Amino acid sequence: AQSIDPGFTLRKGVAVQLVLDLAGGAYDEVRGRALYERLLERVRTLPGVTAATLTETLPLGLNIRVSSIEIEGRPKPRKGEELEVDRGGAVPGYFATMGIPLRAGRDFAATDRPGAPPVVIVNETAARRFWPGEDPVGKRLRFGETGEWRTVVGVAKDGKYRTLGEEPRPFAYANNLQDYSSFMALIVATDGSEQALLEEVRRELDAIDPNLPIFDRKTLTEHLSIMLFPVRVGAALLAAFGTLGLLLAGIGLYGVVAASVARRTREVGIRMSLGATRSDVLRLVVREGMTLTGIGLALGLGLALLAAQLLRGLLYGIGTRDP
Repeated sequence: AQSIDPGFTLRKGVAVQLVLDLAGGAYDEVRGRALYERLLERVRTLPGVTAATLTETLPLGLNIRVSSIEIEGRPKPRKGEELEVDRGGAVPGYFATMGIPLRAGRDFAATDRPGAPPVVIVNETAARRFWPGEDPVGKRLRFGETGEWRTVVGVAKDGKYRTLGEEPRPFAYANNLQDYSSFMALIVATDGSEQALLEEVRRELDAIDPNLPIFDRKTLTEHLSIMLFPVRVGAALLAAFGTLGLLLAGIGLYGVVAASVARRTREVGIRMSLGATRSDVLRLVVREGMTLTGIGLALGLGLALLAAQLLRGLLYGIGTRDP
């Protein structure tokens, strides 16, 4: 599971999820935008901080929406055949902070503010699916049937958005400078101690507003560990069952060989009376035992390969022929 590429390279930092709607009306859009700017200004000055950003959708989080889309210049899809994307949002600098490469185009810019032409960034899967053989940069899409048309300005590397085991899915990032959201995650990268930074960020948030509604706060190491937990449990269970199976197979093989030798006691006596040595008898028993082992291994490997194909959806990042 450790070999899985989640689509981003940032591993050390903290994530704090804010839900301004729970502030009792203290934050409308204007005050919310001002708060976000102030948060970024303050945390970027903390010791050990290398970058800070905001996103509507923390990678491998729970707040990813699914939205239907329309592509400009394409016929409107029939009912039941709508195009869909997973949808999130971010601010300028998000991709650099998270270590998500842009395969084409550009990042959101500070000039992409309310009143400017709406922009969006899509991932590689969305680019291939919705504009096959074309450059999606400069094309336009909209969310839903009545949303405003947004120009694609960049193509980001595919990533894991909900779970580590998911297949590549189309994803679109709205620009949160233009699309205000009261539910945002503050991500702060560090080259130092995550726990120390988490405490520093907590103090900064309390200094700005002690009543700030915080949904969750944790280090990125903790966040990734939570996402890896089901995979690790599955791997541990499979290892335990495999060890138990090997033990039972060994006991069974011993029992079969012992029973075979017991049945052939008279034969062994005759062989030895005709000149066979102890080593000859031992070789005979071992050869027959290895024959049984070989047959069992052949059958077991065949079944193991079949089971590996069936368990592919559980063993993320592990090849079907890995030991």
